[in-house]
Amino acid sequence: MIRVMILTLLLGLGLNSVQARDFEDGYAVYAAGAESCQRYLGAVNKGGAEHDYFINWLIGYLSAFNVIMPNTYDILGDAEFSVSQNWLNEHCKKYPRELFVNATARLTEVLYPTRHQSGLKKPVVTQPTTPSQRSLKDIKIR
Repeated sequence: MIRVMILTLLLGLGLNSVQARDFEDGYAVYAAGAESCQRYLGAVNKGGAEHDYFINWLIGYLSAFNVIMPNTYDILGDAEFSVSQNWLNEHCKKYPRELFVNATARLTEVLYPTRHQSGLKKPVVTQPTTPSQRSLKDIKIR
């Protein structure tokens, strides 16, 4: 399951620093990420298992983001998880036809500057990284 989430993140991440797309600028997305924001909002209103479906996918995406992105210990930084949910709710109200994976990628772009860069939870001064400094071969999946 974790491998699927990591693969989904690699294939669906919308940040400029990761170019995990095919020659036509497309990518495969699975599960809740392939659903629309409108469907996500319906699940939020309905609650229960359908809402859990989206939240579990989101948790996996954010966790995989922490694993894959350099200098990222916790993409949420000091923000509570509920803050990310509220942001997604508002974003999806504005863009109901957007795919949930794209809304989630946009969330990570917004959170990225305030992420925790280490487990010490203090800002870490680092040199800017370039995409060429890390490749998919550097990621070990166990």
